[in-house]
Amino acid sequence: MRSGDEPIPVCITDTILDATATEKEAIGAPGYAVAHAVLTIKRCTVFGIVDVHAVELAENCIFNDCLNVARRQLGCMRFCYVPFGCRTPRRYHCQPDLVAQATEEKLRVEAAAKSEPAPRQTELEAAKARERLRVKPQFNSKRYGTPTYCQLADTCAEEIKRGADDESEMGAFHDLFQPQREANLLARLEEFTPAGKDVGIIYAT
Repeated sequence: MRSGDEPIPVCITDTILDATATEKEAIGAPGYAVAHAVLTIKRCTVFGIVDVHAVELAENCIFNDCLNVARRQLGCMRFCYVPFGCRTPRRYHCQPDLVAQATEEKLRVEAAAKSEPAPRQTELEAAKARERLRVKPQFNSKRYGTPTYCQLADTCAEEIKRGADDESEMGAFHDLFQPQREANLLARLEEFTPAGKDVGIIYAT
């Protein structure tokens, strides 16, 4: 790689990238701080660290481990999950940013409504840390080859299960549109359910 070479464009869509361990790189370059690449990634679930020159666009993705870029001024992330503290391009409607912001606003409003002093910074940080933990993606299985590999668990936060730009789930199974299918099924069931009866959905996997 010569210093004057342009970064290589890399485009990844609808894929699971699994480095098999949180400390390993899913995308990187051995011997270099970052891969000399500009990444476009959509509807993907990534296990492992991503170290690249820049991200042109990251959309509807789950980054379970840190995404780090050399050039933060280029590109953007939208409707993604990326762990707190990563070096990323500008983020739009990403988690856990949204829940942390909402938590701080809620605590400040509650304190003002009760005419109490504004919450201390330590209290704010503790509350935001709890929310960040709550929205961390949960999976039925992270083991390759299992039937439920990379499926979001029922206990996963709604902010992830409906966190994509079209209110589908983030990650590799986005295009199954499971939240929409579930809502449509429940609507039809309620429409044809006899009076006095209850209906629900039981998931097989």
